[in-house]
Amino acid sequence: MTGHESYIDEALALAVRGRGWVSPNPMVGAVVVRNGKVIGRGWHKQFGGPHAEVFALEEAGSDARGATLFCTLEPCNHTGKTPPCVQTVIKAGIAELVLGARDPNPVAAGGVEALRAAGVNVMLGVREKECRALNAAFFKHAITGIPLVTLKWAMTADGKIATASGDSKWITGEPAREFAHRLRGEHDAVMVGIGTLLADDSKLNCRCLQFGDGQPIRQPRRIIIDPSARVPATASLWSANGGKVIVVCGKTASQDKVAALRTIGAEIIQLSMQEGKMPLNELLQELGKQGIQSVLVEGGSRLLGSFVDARLGDRACVFIAPRIIGGQSSITAVGGHGAQMVSEGLEFKTPSTEVIGSDVLISGGLSKWCE
Repeated sequence: MTGHESYIDEALALAVRGRGWVSPNPMVGAVVVRNGKVIGRGWHKQFGGPHAEVFALEEAGSDARGATLFCTLEPCNHTGKTPPCVQTVIKAGIAELVLGARDPNPVAAGGVEALRAAGVNVMLGVREKECRALNAAFFKHAITGIPLVTLKWAMTADGKIATASGDSKWITGEPAREFAHRLRGEHDAVMVGIGTLLADDSKLNCRCLQFGDGQPIRQPRRIIIDPSARVPATASLWSANGGKVIVVCGKTASQDKVAALRTIGAEIIQLSMQEGKMPLNELLQELGKQGIQSVLVEGGSRLLGSFVDARLGDRACVFIAPRIIGGQSSITAVGGHGAQMVSEGLEFKTPSTEVIGSDVLISGGLSKWCE
């Protein structure tokens, strides 16, 4: 590992502390180094607040002049919620900038060229893969306008998410369930189908209020795929502490039911059903327009199957419990039409495994955005 790589690694560790809070901005970390010593550290802490470079340069103070700035993402070159970071870097007298990745947003890009024009030496692409992976949702949304989709489910060793009677509590142990709640906090929104909501009466919020490093969790928005507007006014999610509730209905849903949902606080998205199914591509485009960059799809079986059939998942997180339910009528984790040949199935890219309590988590990318 080179010295440059180690400093970018430190900046990456700082950047992740902004997860959940900075969206729709990217997570960014920065360190200022002078004579082999880190003299300033910073990360983007919340949307609308100062960027990572500003915090790092403030900590470094006048010693930043002639020093090297290591940053996970290209400094912005436009005025948005805050002034352009490029000018802050130039005024601080930074001699060299070492970057992980360029900014894919054309509005914010151009920082490298502006810095070079001001006489700053710029090195690109140090730990670029890791820096892009950290902000996979930001990169996908900036380039396509569509949020990154994570498919998540918990199943038994024989691939079941519930018994034939519909009982599903609890497939996994407490440590895995806490991990799943933190996973919610890493996403802008959590999505389930109406069947899952009615069966589990889920609050769809984050029970854990902190990540493992002690950083607070922001509650994600809660999306219900509900073609006929059946979400009851008595559902627990209305009274639970959580993000905005978005109910996605068909255009033929009862207008009285739709109006009732609006009255109790739901935001409504109405789309034209296609052969009895919700048009997921169109839905993702609409969510992207609302600034939602990442969605965690938690089920049920039919909704997960629809995403798999349409090849719309970007990554998957699968919890496997050391338990066997059995039975042909028990509910399978992923429904839908499925692949006709094994070779046609979705394959995890760079899969990883982790033991969480007594359960095993298998995760990995499914699309180019999460390679």
